[in-house]
Amino acid sequence: MDTDLDDAHTDYTHAATRPVPAGCAESEADWRRRLQHDTPGGWLLAQNAMTRSLAGGRAIHLMHTTTALDAIRASGQLHVSTGCLLAALYCAPLTEEPSGLRPHNLGAYLLQTKPHTSTLVIEIRAAAPTPTKGIDYLRLGRLHLRTYLKHRSFLTGAEDSRLRGKALHQIRATAPFLDTLLACATGRRMRPDAFLDQLAAAARDLPFLGYLYFEVLSEYLMLHSTSTETRTYA
Repeated sequence: MDTDLDDAHTDYTHAATRPVPAGCAESEADWRRRLQHDTPGGWLLAQNAMTRSLAGGRAIHLMHTTTALDAIRASGQLHVSTGCLLAALYCAPLTEEPSGLRPHNLGAYLLQTKPHTSTLVIEIRAAAPTPTKGIDYLRLGRLHLRTYLKHRSFLTGAEDSRLRGKALHQIRATAPFLDTLLACATGRRMRPDAFLDQLAAAARDLPFLGYLYFEVLSEYLMLHSTSTETRTYA
Protein backbone atom coordinates (compact mmCIF):
# COMPACT_ATOMS: atom_id res chain seq x y z
CA MET A 1 0.00 0.00 0.00
CA ASP A 2 1.21 3.54 -0.81
CA THR A 3 0.93 5.23 2.60
CA ASP A 4 1.22 8.78 1.24
CA LEU A 5 -1.46 8.18 -1.41
CA ASP A 6 -3.74 6.43 1.05
CA ASP A 7 -3.29 9.32 3.50
CA ALA A 8 -4.41 11.75 0.79
CA HIS A 9 -7.78 9.98 0.51
CA THR A 10 -10.69 10.82 2.80
CA ASP A 11 -13.80 8.75 3.48
CA TYR A 12 -16.29 10.44 5.78
CA THR A 13 -18.44 7.32 6.00
CA HIS A 14 -15.77 5.45 8.01
CA ALA A 15 -13.62 6.32 11.01
CA ALA A 16 -10.00 7.36 10.40
CA THR A 17 -6.93 7.71 12.61
CA ARG A 18 -4.53 9.91 10.67
CA PRO A 19 -2.26 12.45 12.37
CA VAL A 20 -3.41 16.08 12.45
CA PRO A 21 -1.33 19.26 12.89
CA ALA A 22 -0.43 19.90 16.53
CA GLY A 23 -2.75 22.33 18.25
CA CYS A 24 -5.63 22.19 15.77
CA ALA A 25 -7.38 19.12 17.20
CA GLU A 26 -6.61 16.27 19.59
CA SER A 27 -7.22 13.69 16.87
CA GLU A 28 -8.86 13.31 13.48
CA ALA A 29 -11.88 11.78 15.24
CA ASP A 30 -12.18 14.95 17.35
CA TRP A 31 -11.94 17.13 14.23
CA ARG A 32 -14.50 15.04 12.31
CA ARG A 33 -16.91 15.12 15.24
CA ARG A 34 -16.71 18.91 15.16
CA LEU A 35 -17.31 19.03 11.39
CA GLN A 36 -20.00 16.37 11.08
CA HIS A 37 -21.97 16.73 14.30
CA ASP A 38 -21.45 20.29 15.55
CA THR A 39 -22.46 22.09 12.34
CA PRO A 40 -25.86 22.41 10.60
CA GLY A 41 -24.64 20.90 7.32
CA GLY A 42 -22.12 18.40 8.65
CA TRP A 43 -24.26 15.44 7.62
CA LEU A 44 -23.56 16.28 3.97
CA LEU A 45 -19.93 15.15 4.30
CA ALA A 46 -21.04 11.50 4.47
CA GLN A 47 -24.59 11.56 3.11
CA ASN A 48 -24.61 13.34 -0.24
CA ALA A 49 -25.64 12.43 -3.77
CA MET A 50 -22.17 11.23 -4.78
CA THR A 51 -21.57 9.01 -1.75
CA ARG A 52 -25.08 7.53 -2.01
CA SER A 53 -24.49 6.65 -5.66
CA LEU A 54 -21.09 5.07 -4.93
CA ALA A 55 -22.21 3.12 -1.87
CA GLY A 56 -25.45 2.01 -3.54
CA GLY A 57 -23.79 0.72 -6.69
CA ARG A 58 -25.93 2.98 -8.91
CA ALA A 59 -24.77 4.29 -12.28
CA ILE A 60 -22.74 7.49 -12.15
CA HIS A 61 -22.55 9.93 -15.05
CA LEU A 62 -19.47 12.09 -15.53
CA MET A 63 -18.61 14.88 -17.96
CA HIS A 64 -15.09 15.08 -19.42
CA THR A 65 -13.94 17.92 -21.69
CA THR A 66 -11.04 17.27 -24.04
CA THR A 67 -9.13 18.64 -27.02
CA ALA A 68 -7.94 15.13 -27.93
CA LEU A 69 -11.16 13.53 -29.16
CA ASP A 70 -9.58 12.03 -32.31
CA ALA A 71 -6.73 10.50 -30.28
CA ILE A 72 -9.21 9.10 -27.76
CA ARG A 73 -11.23 7.49 -30.54
CA ALA A 74 -8.10 6.03 -32.12
CA SER A 75 -6.65 4.62 -28.90
CA GLY A 76 -9.81 3.83 -26.96
CA GLN A 77 -8.23 5.51 -23.94
CA LEU A 78 -8.94 8.79 -22.18
CA HIS A 79 -6.09 11.29 -21.91
CA VAL A 80 -4.91 12.84 -18.66
CA SER A 81 -5.96 16.35 -17.71
CA THR A 82 -3.13 18.84 -17.25
CA GLY A 83 -3.03 21.09 -14.20
CA CYS A 84 -5.18 18.68 -12.20
CA LEU A 85 -2.91 18.23 -9.14
CA LEU A 86 -2.63 14.42 -8.91
CA ALA A 87 -6.09 13.34 -9.99
CA ALA A 88 -4.91 12.73 -13.52
CA LEU A 89 -8.31 12.59 -15.23
CA TYR A 90 -10.67 15.43 -14.39
CA CYS A 91 -14.41 14.83 -14.71
CA ALA A 92 -17.41 16.76 -13.43
CA PRO A 93 -20.38 14.83 -11.99
CA LEU A 94 -23.70 15.01 -13.82
CA THR A 95 -27.02 14.93 -11.99
CA GLU A 96 -30.02 13.15 -13.51
CA GLU A 97 -33.08 15.40 -13.86
CA PRO A 98 -36.35 15.02 -15.84
CA SER A 99 -34.91 17.26 -18.56
CA GLY A 100 -31.64 15.32 -18.79
CA LEU A 101 -28.20 15.41 -17.19
CA ARG A 102 -27.14 18.62 -15.40
CA PRO A 103 -23.50 19.52 -14.62
CA HIS A 104 -22.59 21.23 -11.38
CA ASN A 105 -21.47 24.88 -11.39
CA LEU A 106 -17.84 24.20 -12.37
CA GLY A 107 -18.97 21.81 -15.11
CA ALA A 108 -21.33 24.45 -16.47
CA TYR A 109 -18.49 26.98 -16.36
CA LEU A 110 -16.26 24.67 -18.42
CA LEU A 111 -18.98 24.26 -21.05
CA GLN A 112 -19.44 28.03 -21.28
CA THR A 113 -15.78 29.05 -21.37
CA LYS A 114 -14.14 26.25 -23.38
CA PRO A 115 -16.06 26.09 -26.67
CA HIS A 116 -12.97 24.70 -28.44
CA THR A 117 -13.20 21.42 -26.49
CA SER A 118 -15.32 18.34 -27.05
CA THR A 119 -17.47 17.00 -24.21
CA LEU A 120 -17.74 13.30 -23.40
CA VAL A 121 -20.47 11.87 -21.18
CA ILE A 122 -19.24 8.76 -19.38
CA GLU A 123 -21.51 6.29 -17.60
CA ILE A 124 -19.89 4.15 -14.91
CA ARG A 125 -21.63 1.09 -13.55
CA ALA A 126 -19.67 -0.59 -10.77
CA ALA A 127 -19.98 -4.34 -10.35
CA ALA A 128 -20.39 -3.78 -6.60
CA PRO A 129 -20.76 -0.88 -4.17
CA THR A 130 -17.64 1.30 -4.28
CA PRO A 131 -15.71 2.76 -1.32
CA THR A 132 -16.67 6.41 -0.92
CA LYS A 133 -13.09 7.68 -0.91
CA GLY A 134 -12.09 10.98 -2.45
CA ILE A 135 -8.78 12.76 -2.92
CA ASP A 136 -8.20 15.54 -0.42
CA TYR A 137 -6.11 18.05 -2.39
CA LEU A 138 -4.92 19.66 0.85
CA ARG A 139 -3.14 16.43 1.87
CA LEU A 140 -1.07 16.02 -1.29
CA GLY A 141 2.08 17.80 -0.08
CA ARG A 142 4.21 14.71 0.53
CA LEU A 143 3.20 13.20 -2.81
CA HIS A 144 4.15 16.34 -4.71
CA LEU A 145 7.50 16.51 -2.92
CA ARG A 146 8.16 12.82 -3.59
CA THR A 147 7.33 13.27 -7.29
CA TYR A 148 9.73 16.21 -7.53
CA LEU A 149 12.57 14.32 -5.82
CA LYS A 150 12.02 11.23 -7.97
CA HIS A 151 12.05 13.15 -11.27
CA ARG A 152 14.42 15.95 -10.31
CA SER A 153 17.13 14.48 -12.54
CA PHE A 154 15.04 15.36 -15.63
CA LEU A 155 15.64 19.06 -14.92
CA THR A 156 18.77 20.90 -15.95
CA GLY A 157 20.86 22.40 -13.17
CA ALA A 158 19.60 25.87 -14.04
CA GLU A 159 15.95 24.74 -14.10
CA ASP A 160 16.26 23.00 -10.74
CA SER A 161 18.00 26.01 -9.19
CA ARG A 162 15.31 28.35 -10.54
CA LEU A 163 12.50 26.12 -9.23
CA ARG A 164 14.01 25.75 -5.76
CA GLY A 165 14.82 29.45 -5.59
CA LYS A 166 11.23 30.35 -6.44
CA ALA A 167 9.85 27.98 -3.79
CA LEU A 168 12.17 29.40 -1.11
CA HIS A 169 11.26 32.96 -2.08
CA GLN A 170 7.54 32.19 -1.84
CA ILE A 171 7.88 30.68 1.64
CA ARG A 172 10.12 33.47 2.95
CA ALA A 173 7.87 36.20 1.54
CA THR A 174 4.72 34.72 3.08
CA ALA A 175 6.21 33.38 6.35
CA PRO A 176 4.64 36.15 8.50
CA PHE A 177 1.18 35.38 7.14
CA LEU A 178 1.72 31.61 7.52
CA ASP A 179 2.50 32.28 11.20
CA THR A 180 -0.74 34.30 11.38
CA LEU A 181 -2.68 31.37 9.91
CA LEU A 182 -1.35 29.00 12.57
CA ALA A 183 -2.08 31.50 15.34
CA CYS A 184 -5.66 31.97 14.15
CA ALA A 185 -6.14 28.20 13.82
CA THR A 186 -5.11 27.76 17.46
CA GLY A 187 -7.35 30.44 18.95
CA ARG A 188 -6.03 33.93 18.25
CA ARG A 189 -8.68 36.52 17.34
CA MET A 190 -8.13 38.86 14.41
CA ARG A 191 -10.26 41.45 12.61
CA PRO A 192 -11.72 39.80 9.46
CA ASP A 193 -10.88 42.75 7.20
CA ALA A 194 -7.24 42.76 8.37
CA PHE A 195 -7.00 39.01 7.82
CA LEU A 196 -8.38 39.24 4.27
CA ASP A 197 -6.06 42.13 3.41
CA GLN A 198 -3.05 40.09 4.56
CA LEU A 199 -4.31 37.03 2.68
CA ALA A 200 -4.72 39.00 -0.56
CA ALA A 201 -1.20 40.42 -0.22
CA ALA A 202 0.35 37.01 0.56
CA ALA A 203 -1.47 35.28 -2.32
CA ARG A 204 0.45 37.46 -4.77
CA ASP A 205 3.65 35.68 -3.67
CA LEU A 206 2.08 32.26 -2.97
CA PRO A 207 -0.95 31.78 -5.27
CA PHE A 208 -1.82 28.44 -3.62
CA LEU A 209 -3.19 30.47 -0.71
CA GLY A 210 -5.98 31.64 -3.03
CA TYR A 211 -6.94 28.02 -3.72
CA LEU A 212 -6.76 27.25 0.00
CA TYR A 213 -9.13 30.16 0.70
CA PHE A 214 -11.56 28.80 -1.92
CA GLU A 215 -11.53 25.36 -0.24
CA VAL A 216 -12.07 26.82 3.24
CA LEU A 217 -14.82 29.19 2.13
CA SER A 218 -16.66 26.45 0.22
CA GLU A 219 -16.51 24.05 3.15
CA TYR A 220 -17.61 26.74 5.61
CA LEU A 221 -20.67 27.61 3.52
CA MET A 222 -21.60 23.93 3.15
CA LEU A 223 -21.25 23.29 6.88
CA HIS A 224 -22.69 26.48 8.37
CA SER A 225 -25.09 28.14 5.92
CA THR A 226 -28.77 27.72 6.87
CA SER A 227 -30.34 29.88 4.16
CA THR A 228 -33.39 28.67 2.24
CA GLU A 229 -31.31 28.31 -0.93
CA THR A 230 -28.68 26.24 0.87
CA ARG A 231 -31.31 23.90 2.27
CA THR A 232 -32.88 23.55 -1.19
CA TYR A 233 -29.61 22.58 -2.88
CA ALA A 234 -28.43 20.31 -0.06
